[in-house]
Amino acid sequence: MYNDIIIDNFSHPKFVGDLVSADHQFELGNSVCGDRIQVQIELDGDYICDAKFRAWGCATSVATANIFCSSIMSKSIVEISRRKPAEIAEMLGELEPSQQHCLDILKQLHQELALVVSLEEG
Repeated sequence: MYNDIIIDNFSHPKFVGDLVSADHQFELGNSVCGDRIQVQIELDGDYICDAKFRAWGCATSVATANIFCSSIMSKSIVEISRRKPAEIAEMLGELEPSQQHCLDILKQLHQELALVVSLEEG
């Protein structure tokens, strides 16, 4: 069963789509379940001013991508990189065992954001 956070973010994704002028883009996938998520972000200095995603996979992975984009809006890269694993885990709420792979995806999204921005700017 899906929790309310997953249902709301899957049913009403606010960040699905493409950015016309993305500063950074990254994509990741889960080889076990086949889920794939692409994220585009636009920066204003060190702050994320826009984020969009495309996701192919289960309802929980689509919701995960939307939750990630929502959570990074108007935040600095430094602020996002300081998130603790427990804080990241809370973002999805309580998950069923079959949905746990999406917690790994959410952690990977955070890692990819930090990596892509640091590589492209450094």
